[in-house]
Amino acid sequence: MRPICTTGSGMRRPTGCTGAAIGAVARGVPFDIEYRIATADGHPVWFGVRGVPMFDPAGKVYRMVGVSQDVTARKRREDAVRFLAYHDSLTGLPNRRLLDDRLKQAVHLAQRRDRKVAAMLIDLDNFKQVNDSFGHRAGDAVLKEVAQRLAACVRRADTLARHGGDEFVVVISEVNAEADCQIVADKILHALAAEFHVDGRTLALGASIGISLYPTDAGDGDALLRNADAAMYRAKQLGRNQYRFYGR
Repeated sequence: MRPICTTGSGMRRPTGCTGAAIGAVARGVPFDIEYRIATADGHPVWFGVRGVPMFDPAGKVYRMVGVSQDVTARKRREDAVRFLAYHDSLTGLPNRRLLDDRLKQAVHLAQRRDRKVAAMLIDLDNFKQVNDSFGHRAGDAVLKEVAQRLAACVRRADTLARHGGDEFVVVISEVNAEADCQIVADKILHALAAEFHVDGRTLALGASIGISLYPTDAGDGDALLRNADAAMYRAKQLGRNQYRFYGR
């Protein structure tokens, strides 16, 4: 830790001090803040600063005394915990908790702007055979590769999430026509049709995709996912490795 202090008249502002600290000095009250410093290597350093006022006999603040401590390690731990609360630990994609929030936001914006939103539920074909034949380690490697391939098929403005197991969800906002969904679905089928190479083995999968549209098929995010799930099972019944819109 390192001490910091300022004097009452003609105060010198300590390095990294923010407006909150200066305001506390002016009011003569304690402060407890955290601030970030950008470093040359691009990795920020966090400091926590606490200060208390020192009063003269007349009751005026003549000095602030405090300490500054490097809290970077704690901030990184907190960030890691926060990330895992909303992301899948294997693929790094948003998990169901974050997916639900993103889907609600997308539907809310679509309501305000009179637009459409699509939910695409993607289920890998024959993935169970990978786990059964080659083990969960190979299965995990495949899921990571699937996540990377799917990410290359969607826009940054859209949400790609792991729904659980071998299921993934894409939320497409600002849908103008069904053709927008068909383009994405075709990209995904093409991307997942390519062979996977894991531990010297060549694996072939594929996917079945169900698509549900707001407001045509559902009025909220939960219903969108349910209907996309039903459409996905319809795609499997019709032979797999294809996509189907809900109700068709």
